[in-house]
Amino acid sequence: MLIFLLVIAGVVLFVLFGLGIFRKPAQCEHCGKMLKGTEQRIFGKSQFVLCDDCAAKIPIEVSFYGTSNWEYSDYVDYLKWEEETKEERAQFKPDYSYGNKTKLLVDTEHGLFSIKNGSHDAMVYRFADLNDYELNFRPEEVKEGLLGDKITGTEYVVVDLNRPKVYIEEFIKTGVRLKAKKKGFIKTKYEYELTEEFLDIIRAFTICIYIEIEKRHGSNQAQTADINEIEKALALFMFDSMDEVTKDSLKRQRNALIKAFHPDNDADNDSYSQKINAAYELLDGLVENK
Repeated sequence: MLIFLLVIAGVVLFVLFGLGIFRKPAQCEHCGKMLKGTEQRIFGKSQFVLCDDCAAKIPIEVSFYGTSNWEYSDYVDYLKWEEETKEERAQFKPDYSYGNKTKLLVDTEHGLFSIKNGSHDAMVYRFADLNDYELNFRPEEVKEGLLGDKITGTEYVVVDLNRPKVYIEEFIKTGVRLKAKKKGFIKTKYEYELTEEFLDIIRAFTICIYIEIEKRHGSNQAQTADINEIEKALALFMFDSMDEVTKDSLKRQRNALIKAFHPDNDADNDSYSQKINAAYELLDGLVENK
């Protein structure tokens, strides 16, 4: 009986500690309000404290994806970014939409995108704030058949943003079935073609990124032309510097992009495939000389 009572007491204390009953009073780091233990909202790796009102300024989506690694300075920067970009992001009118439960929405006119998961209002982000991204297919199961092989898997999106400091990884379509064929000398690997609908959203993403690159590195001054071309090529292939570039990583990125912009798919793709190939040749030459 005594052991049972001790266990019950331990559970009660654990719950009370979890609710913050025994926390010391603290001050909201943002507005300065004094808070009791149960009123404190603790965020990030530095465990900064906010009151309910200040915590409510962080949308559910941002809180879910990013705040575990935030410092208080990241919270302040988020509020600043939200205010600075409010009017720009209010223009969001997606012309591309892809996915089932989770939808990837892209507005190519205004350089904006959103990842909508569920029924809640999704945050709108700017391509100008994008640090890195990946749109790809993850193979999961192969079924061989008399009429051809099928590979089943998941299409997913990964985005890493500078502002707000958020990393998002979502499945946008599950149970995708693609035609597959064996490749290689011993025929143990498969190659497959992505669906045209998925390639459309990849193209939209890449075009928006290229437009942002042009805005950022659009100078035609002779003395900076070479540097600008290298920076534009690195940005197109989502490398931060030449230190990250290897023959294999460069070829992998080039193949992914050129697959989406192959001239055989659409005559309008030709100009982008030329830019991709030019960027590849520039970076490939620099890798050779490293």
